[in-house]
Amino acid sequence: MNECSASTIISRLETIAMQRGLGSHLSPTESTCYLTSDMFYVEVLLSGNGVQDVKLAQHGEAPESSETLLKLLRLNKYEEFSTKLDCLNSFYSIPGDNEIKIKIYNALQCLEKDLLKISNLPRSLEVCDVHVDTVLNGRIGYIVPRREGNPVTIEYYLSPYDILMETKNAEQITSGHLALVTPGTIGGTQRLPTSSLIPQPPQIASQGLPVFSPLEESNSDELPSCFLLRLRPPLAMLSSIVLKVQKITGLILSDLKWMPYPQLLLENILEENGCSGSWENGDAHFVLLPKNQTYSFALSEAVENPTSLEGSFVRDVPFSHPAHVPALLELLRHQSALNTLLFSCITCYRPCKASEADFHCEVILENDSSLSLHFSQAHSDSLTVLVVNVEDSRQISCRLFPRGLTDALTDDYLSRVLKRCMSIPVTMRALYWRIMASLTVETSPETSTLITTENESLAASTSCPVAETNVSLPVEEPAEIPMEPSAEVSGNEKTAILAASVGSYYVISATSPQNVDSLNTETSVKPYPAQCDAFPGQHWSTNEPMTI
Repeated sequence: MNECSASTIISRLETIAMQRGLGSHLSPTESTCYLTSDMFYVEVLLSGNGVQDVKLAQHGEAPESSETLLKLLRLNKYEEFSTKLDCLNSFYSIPGDNEIKIKIYNALQCLEKDLLKISNLPRSLEVCDVHVDTVLNGRIGYIVPRREGNPVTIEYYLSPYDILMETKNAEQITSGHLALVTPGTIGGTQRLPTSSLIPQPPQIASQGLPVFSPLEESNSDELPSCFLLRLRPPLAMLSSIVLKVQKITGLILSDLKWMPYPQLLLENILEENGCSGSWENGDAHFVLLPKNQTYSFALSEAVENPTSLEGSFVRDVPFSHPAHVPALLELLRHQSALNTLLFSCITCYRPCKASEADFHCEVILENDSSLSLHFSQAHSDSLTVLVVNVEDSRQISCRLFPRGLTDALTDDYLSRVLKRCMSIPVTMRALYWRIMASLTVETSPETSTLITTENESLAASTSCPVAETNVSLPVEEPAEIPMEPSAEVSGNEKTAILAASVGSYYVISATSPQNVDSLNTETSVKPYPAQCDAFPGQHWSTNEPMTI
């Protein structure tokens, strides 16, 4: 429907204002329609051809043209225009009179200025891609200033899959984890800054952050409000991480619903894929990998104090000082990295009843910085454990036990693989083929030379450890993941998209320097039985239907 008259447009705008609790009036010449609230107003400039311009003015600021609002009105998308105004109005939905709202808004402006100052401080580049480096290593991530009524947005984490999507979709604004900076309400009052707390020129502390001025009567005020980091999407967070967040801010995270952490992750995956189900301790999840291989992963609770590994979805993180933000983002990155690793083991895929998994692994989250992967080797019934330490989102390391099985180069190799793909199935696949290759060293000198060369090459590689999503796998034919069990694999050098979880893929470049068909890298029978004494319960048999 084309809006052909100014009177029709004005009528629609007045209706929207009434629905959203806004005021409305016309200019004396009736060429401009104003939609107003206590903290902002919108100007809609009309002409004989329809809407000429739309300007947004927030409290104390000059009106600025809004391309987003103009486009919505010119396309007659009044419902979306109304929703946009409602979001803008809710931005200021803080209890109190106009004087209190103005003080809170001024405090928010001071916070935004200090966050931008922190972001602009010089630092060394750790990753080749500037945007990726800013998100993953910047003091406060990649910050987008407030504009057109949208709050300040901080992008604080990107998984390897997110990086791939941003690279392929240049028009896409972001694929990563976001935090919107907005005002919020809590019980009681908080002392909020009323002026910048970073003196000019800034003095840099040993941690690389500026020295903040202390809060005093002259630069702060007691207000019935706080600041919020609104997490998009909501973040599944361990109880121990929640406690660390609360220790930083001194404020309590509210409206948390606790449940076993694996159940929390499973609900997230199932919701994204339109499924439903529940988690039982030790339930297996099946991951389809290249060459029609199926790996099964069972997420289990730690034996000691499993209640400490409860989790909850966190949507809002309250804080009151700009110095809180860098520390909070480090914890959010840490939790996001841990979630990414465990998400790679959780899928909705179920193989046919007659099939068996080629590899079985039990994943146990020990605490918020460590998890262990338990499995049996093909040539032995003994239990092997890969311990993954997640000190933070950038310091992730692997160590294989028993130590007689491996050396420091193998640990370093696995650590590099895991950091670059952030996928447990891909890492276990690399480890599986490395172990299989080591069994043929005595009978095939060529394989020994290949592994030695690969280790030396990987150990010497130090550039772009996070942003680079390519890893070389020894003694492995590269292949693109078959999306169906019957799909065939071809090609000598490809980028394989490994389905570590439904809707989540990881990129890994697998280059085979020689024809491996002649190498003894396959066994005549499946290396891992459907059940193994090392793994209690009946969760390992893929012949049984799984219930989730």
